Amino acid sequence: MKAGPDRVEIDGAIMLVCGNCAKLGKHVGGPVVRQTRPNPIQSSFRPNPLARSPSSSELDVDPDYNLKIRQAREKLGLSQEDLGRMLNEKLSVIRMVESKKLKPDPVLTRKFMHYLKVNLMVPLSELEGQSNI
Repeated sequence: MKAGPDRVEIDGAIMLVCGNCAKLGKHVGGPVVRQTRPNPIQSSFRPNPLARSPSSSELDVDPDYNLKIRQAREKLGLSQEDLGRMLNEKLSVIRMVESKKLKPDPVLTRKFMHYLKVNLMVPLSELEGQSNI
């Protein structure tokens, strides 16, 4: 049977260590019993049902995503290669998105939005209104 970690003082620091490492320091207390606690951030978060933001299903990528991405990239003084490295994407992906040959998926869209500090999402209601023009 394996023993749990021991509380030991080694060089002035109190640490939780295994039995072999416990021999290197001075035993400070008994075996440590781990208690699971709820994450305070997760347990305290309660979404406000009255505060309603559009869900991802109510949003879509802006039809002018390619222009917004290129302009934001150029404004930051980045080449397509630089942006590809930042996003961990191939240069060909960046080129295809900027030439509108590839519409970015939700993950790639979030990457562009995060690194370029540009909003690429628009409500579907706006898109539907544009198609009737």
